[in-house]
Amino acid sequence: MTVGYMRWLADLERPDLAGEPETEVLDIGFVPDGARLPGLASLVQRLAARLGDAQETPARVTVVVTAALDAASAVYANADQAETTLAAALRERLSAVDSRTGLVLVQTLPYADPVSAHTVKQANTAVAETATAAGAVVVPVHRLADLDVLTTGENFPAVAAGLEALGRRDRVGYLWNRLVDLAWAHWQALAPHLATAPKVVLTDLDGVLWPGTVAEDGLPDALTVGGIVGQLGHRVWRQHLAGRQRGGVLMAGISKNDPVEAQAALDGVDPAVPLAELWAAPDIDKTAAITWALGYFDQIAAHHAVFIDDNPGQQERLRAAYPALHVPAVAATPLLVSDLCRQLHPGSDQSPTTSDLQRTRYYQARRSGELVPEIVCIEDPADEETLRRLAQLHARTNQFNMTTPRRTADQLAALVTDPAWSVLAFRVTYHGSDLADEIIGCAEITYPTDGPARLDSFLASCRLLWAGAQRRMLGQAQAVVLGRSVKELTARWQPNGRNETYAQWYAHQDWAEPVPDGAGWSFTGSTVTRDGESPDDLLTVMARYLDATLHPAPEKPAQTRLRDSDGATEVLVPGGPATLGLRAEDRAVVRSVFGLDPIGEDPRPVDLTPFWMDQHLVSRDMFAAFLRTADRAEQAAAVEATAEQYVLGPVGDVQPAFGTGQLPAVVPWAWAQRYALWAGGRLPTEDEWEFAARGTDGRWFPWGSAMPATPRCFARGSALHTITANCWGASPFGVEDMTGHVWQWCSGSYRDHPQYRGGDTRANTYFLRTTVRPLESAEHCGHLVGFRVVRDAAPDDQPER
Repeated sequence: MTVGYMRWLADLERPDLAGEPETEVLDIGFVPDGARLPGLASLVQRLAARLGDAQETPARVTVVVTAALDAASAVYANADQAETTLAAALRERLSAVDSRTGLVLVQTLPYADPVSAHTVKQANTAVAETATAAGAVVVPVHRLADLDVLTTGENFPAVAAGLEALGRRDRVGYLWNRLVDLAWAHWQALAPHLATAPKVVLTDLDGVLWPGTVAEDGLPDALTVGGIVGQLGHRVWRQHLAGRQRGGVLMAGISKNDPVEAQAALDGVDPAVPLAELWAAPDIDKTAAITWALGYFDQIAAHHAVFIDDNPGQQERLRAAYPALHVPAVAATPLLVSDLCRQLHPGSDQSPTTSDLQRTRYYQARRSGELVPEIVCIEDPADEETLRRLAQLHARTNQFNMTTPRRTADQLAALVTDPAWSVLAFRVTYHGSDLADEIIGCAEITYPTDGPARLDSFLASCRLLWAGAQRRMLGQAQAVVLGRSVKELTARWQPNGRNETYAQWYAHQDWAEPVPDGAGWSFTGSTVTRDGESPDDLLTVMARYLDATLHPAPEKPAQTRLRDSDGATEVLVPGGPATLGLRAEDRAVVRSVFGLDPIGEDPRPVDLTPFWMDQHLVSRDMFAAFLRTADRAEQAAAVEATAEQYVLGPVGDVQPAFGTGQLPAVVPWAWAQRYALWAGGRLPTEDEWEFAARGTDGRWFPWGSAMPATPRCFARGSALHTITANCWGASPFGVEDMTGHVWQWCSGSYRDHPQYRGGDTRANTYFLRTTVRPLESAEHCGHLVGFRVVRDAAPDDQPER
């Protein structure tokens, strides 16, 4: 039975409990002949058996004991040119070792006494240069052990007996633990070749990244409690993490702190910790958090991850829950950083791959909130590189994979040229980051001579599940099928042992309900999609982007007055210079999230003079008052034009339909113009409307960066409300109901139709943005359009600019 990690580690550090390794996973030989270090070899075997990957046959390891070379004696004697002589002897020995048969380690010389220390230091420089030139790995013995320790490795029982006879049992323990340190150094040299390097390091915060506890010590004291030397260990650990991150390893935090306080502490430490994600809550279950983290990072396997926590009980719970997860025995506070680092895999001795660096940058960009993926569909790709990538996805993708054709590049190339098939490659462009474009998914569709098209294969990287990319891919596949005038598409899910979470994905996307079909489920849905619809997870991506990039200006108290003609409350909009429309990066985000190009929303500079705008929409009571000033024929025409929202009474009386007086007046553009003139004003220009709705800080919605939802605007699909029912979504100038209730007429025209802005209760999030310019007429789309009045501000009204 395998003992627990902490018991194993404690036994390793006690000479009376260490014992011999149960199995020899290494074939260790020492050079020169006659150099025997069985105590050291036994310890290295135990480390490799516990921490290394399984090997079919024992790995061959040759250890050059430099201190055993004849030329080493001259170094300790301070002889002239001793280091040169030693380097030549070492070079000769290495030339006789066949490095092709295994790994070669070269020990540096241990220090022996103060007299020879300088010569040993010079000699070790030559040893390191010679070993490296020969392709061997250097073990820095001199940093960890003196000559006594190396001697102890040759015959520890004899050394222990001699010391115990003198009553020096503590010295026995000291020498044994230095020998254990030396074994760790040898394992660190072997680990890059015999064990899997971690891809993710998950770390606690309190007691690990800093010495204190944020909840108890507060900020900034938690970062600086204890002595200066003790704080240094935590600083070194942060530097160590930063170095691993530069090597392509992902970093994430799991903490029992309040998330805001945890982030504030992370922002306050130097050097900064480059976390790709942070899970923090006072009541967080760290065992569950490990599950979240492994799923978040591409469903990474536990044996590719390390978790660092200074709580021994928490360490044991995680080892029990995740036997493959490496949880070192961490001692803190203060943090014993050297002890921690020797228990960790040192990382690969190769340069990080492009894929590793791309993955690391990807998750850091994702955490920033500014990462927005745009999915582009490439139909029937013919280039070899793309086809090889699609074949690679077929071979490797299991979790988001509806079935298992496992097609090769040649098979895909054949389908590309077959008119009865469509091969789709989905490329992602990462906006808000310098990440390179990559192919992340593919689909193959076949078109039977009769009946619906069949989605024969549909798979993608799990990395983008959080961003709704797969739903965008399905929408693009639907569009390709519809382009062939096929109205239905079928898909069939089959289990492959790892794709269970994909089983009802189509139903979750509101595309098709599952029908049991033997070993899997079948789905049949329409190929028609609605413009601007976007899955919730993509909207969440947009919300994070806006929160990260938009910094709304503080709002000022609104300056209001009443209009004599109809009693409307007017708000002063101060005017001034501004840039309307969307920046290039914002347009890319809109295109990514909604799948539509925001036509007509290019940035345009304006400089507007101040004006008064109605705080609320014109109500039906107000419009009825206007109609009562018109003749009977005009009243009748207005009633007909507004779909009988009004009732003609005797003697020229006009009233709104019962109970609707405070609802917005929904009228044709010409009648809105007539009302505005009667009220002493006009309809706003598009520039005035957009400026009044969003101000000068670039916000997408009148209220700021938050997504459209109650109470900021009415729920989608709701009935019309009174014109004063919603005051929570006011613009920076205090104008209410600018979006999400009824569309609103503007004075100009666009694409040969009277223009209108704002979105109604039936509009999706795309159309509720303040920059949207509808491409079709309101009548063609059946939109509900109301209006409000503006009047130019007099010189005395205008605030200082």
